[in-house]
Amino acid sequence: MKSPALLDTDSAHLRQRAWRLYFEANGRLHGLLESNLKKNFGLSVPDYNILLALSEAPGQCLKMGELSGQVVYSPSRLTYLVTHLERDGWVKKVMSKEDRRSYQACLTSQGVRIVKEATRLHQETLREFLLADMTDEEISQIVRVFSALDERLRSRNKN
Repeated sequence: MKSPALLDTDSAHLRQRAWRLYFEANGRLHGLLESNLKKNFGLSVPDYNILLALSEAPGQCLKMGELSGQVVYSPSRLTYLVTHLERDGWVKKVMSKEDRRSYQACLTSQGVRIVKEATRLHQETLREFLLADMTDEEISQIVRVFSALDERLRSRNKN
């Protein structure tokens, strides 16, 4: 039987290895998604995340503050990205009917088309490189791990 000191060292090594593998694989997958989206649609991953969030929203519109929280971008970064998506004709900023000081971002018909096409490519890439060899149980484990992490981070940010 290993001594407690060796177990702690093994555990620390395993945790460090888990972090490094997550960090490196995430970077590679993000780079592949970015490259595919740029090459095929002229979209960055942040652009795609905004379009996807809007496509899933009721009426395909969200208040800028809500959208910022959903895609986890600062308000200034979101404004910059939405301005570019608006210039490309994929998003339209509309003054809020309830509060004339705030705006909503709404998906245009062109935005609907591009997000549908980009989603097909995005899903194909994820299936090929992330999900292809995983069992439902392994995917469920990933969901549990990242749901718990997201919950901890959200509760920390509330404080």
